[in-house]
Amino acid sequence: MRTQLRKPSPAMIVACLALFVASAGTSIAASHYLITSTKQIKPSVLTKLKGAKGPKGATGATGAVGGTGATGAIGGTGATGATGATGAQGVQGIAGTARAYAYVNATATPTFAAALTKNFTAVSRPTGFPTGFYCLTPASGIDPSSVPFAVSTDWSGLAGTAYYEPPGHNCASGQFEVITATIAASAFENGVNFTVIVP
Repeated sequence: MRTQLRKPSPAMIVACLALFVASAGTSIAASHYLITSTKQIKPSVLTKLKGAKGPKGATGATGAVGGTGATGAIGGTGATGATGATGAQGVQGIAGTARAYAYVNATATPTFAAALTKNFTAVSRPTGFPTGFYCLTPASGIDPSSVPFAVSTDWSGLAGTAYYEPPGHNCASGQFEVITATIAASAFENGVNFTVIVP
């Protein structure tokens, strides 16, 4: 039995033609307009293609503390500073309380050391006692019979000792009397310098 082919309808012909054109156009576009680089896109179009800026990312964790660096070299000595201003004068010290004192140079003719003597006016030897005896005359107002006094030898010269006699023993009334002697010979001696203090 022979099958009779139908003649295609106009609608079928149009549909086939449209499918052919569409397939051919896609093939042509794919072979002639494939984009492989952003340089192929117009800058104004490329700008519009960029998306909005994303939000700021979270802060990263703090890094570990670095090791201590090496000690630096010692710096050079600085310049000497300017001399400071002179300080204010200190308060004057309290005056001494001794009423009289004297340093006696026990030479052949005894004398006072002026810088170390106060309120003594004369020193001499009593008559008849030329060796080791001294009579010291104090300033007016100091009475040897009513005040104590102390005597001390000077060991920078002849090693000796000194002591005092009561007023009026060998010296005149109103004078202090001092007797000096050597330690080694236990004899009266003129070369023993001494200090007398009346508090």
